[in-house]
Amino acid sequence: MSDMDDRLNTALALRTKLAGEAQRIAGKKEAAEKALSDVEQEIRSKNLDPNTLDQTLTTLTVAYEQAVENFEKDLEAAKQALAPYLESNA
Repeated sequence: MSDMDDRLNTALALRTKLAGEAQRIAGKKEAAEKALSDVEQEIRSKNLDPNTLDQTLTTLTVAYEQAVENFEKDLEAAKQALAPYLESNA
């Protein structure tokens, strides 16, 4: 075999390898797109917009934090209201 034949065989082997890799990558891309579509559909099924999910999560986080703060304030107020009765029984 000549040097050119060796180079051609090497190039053909590389082409075959790259074609296989491209096919594998295309399969992974297709699977990822399907998974993304499934997740977006699940989000929509909960009456949420996948495009504004970050904003919705921020809004819900702020509302949750405010609810916990209000609950803690209410508990402190209840503790203060009950304090005279708890001290007299001690």
